Amino acid sequence: MKMMLASAALAGVVFALAALAGGLLARGYSAAQEAVTIGVDVEPAGNTVTSLGPIDACISVSTGDTFQVDVFVTDVVDLLAWETYFVYDMSVINVVSRDVMMFQAANAGSNVFDVSEGLPDIDGWYRAAAVDLADPPAPDSGSGVVARLTLEAVGTGVSPASLSPIDVNGDGKIDLGPSLTGFRGESIADVDGDGFFDGPISNAQIAVDTACPDATPVATPTTAPASPSPVAPTTPTVETPGISPTPETPAIAMPTETATPQPGSPTAAAAGSTEDEGSGWTSGPAIIGYALGGLVALFLAGTALLVAMRRRAR
Repeated sequence: MKMMLASAALAGVVFALAALAGGLLARGYSAAQEAVTIGVDVEPAGNTVTSLGPIDACISVSTGDTFQVDVFVTDVVDLLAWETYFVYDMSVINVVSRDVMMFQAANAGSNVFDVSEGLPDIDGWYRAAAVDLADPPAPDSGSGVVARLTLEAVGTGVSPASLSPIDVNGDGKIDLGPSLTGFRGESIADVDGDGFFDGPISNAQIAVDTACPDATPVATPTTAPASPSPVAPTTPTVETPGISPTPETPAIAMPTETATPQPGSPTAAAAGSTEDEGSGWTSGPAIIGYALGGLVALFLAGTALLVAMRRRAR
């Protein structure tokens, strides 16, 4: 009887290992989603939550204007969670509010949870993110608007409206950036396995009290400012691709008060803050690794137990 139980337990461990291996292999299918793109559309009039009109890369507004821009995704399959960092010049525009009950919320049975950073933002890198907690899962496929940001023009100049990855400490490695997660926990369009989106990114620009520049912004990593001190507004200049924003260095935004900027990488959020400068979903490989190690240990223990019982039975 004990041998039968041990055999059954061992078979269960083997089955669990096989299932976990299948889940790990499923991560490879993210590379197949090569057509997926993300970006910013500064003219959202032609967009709906599940469809996109023409994508505009620049808009010209006046100081004091309040307007909206869309963060969009195209041709995604089984999206369950996402995260972006909207990079902008705080001396030119400010983020007033956000709405993430868009593309994901359109699916029947959805239960979208907003995990965006609190407002007001103080560092010029605004984190917008959401996850669908529906049970059973209700992942979304197609194209549409994942978030709509309301902005206010506060000063003359040209601000980036970028989703490009961010190199916080200037070491040439990406520290913060966009990510898309499927309902199996796989990173979508993450070719190099670093947890960040590697597909095309369509960035934009916002011109305040001036005309839009001719250059089309492209997706290049943004490097954090070297000085932790606030940067005073200067004569308006046109942002070129890859130029980092001019606001303060990273600091964590709390919904009701301004945090003191800290040098180096973003600090952990204080109690009660909704900001989290780092994705909880990009830790999936570590969790899977722990689970796999545990299951391997169980497999070896079950094998040893089965061998011992068979020896006793002889």
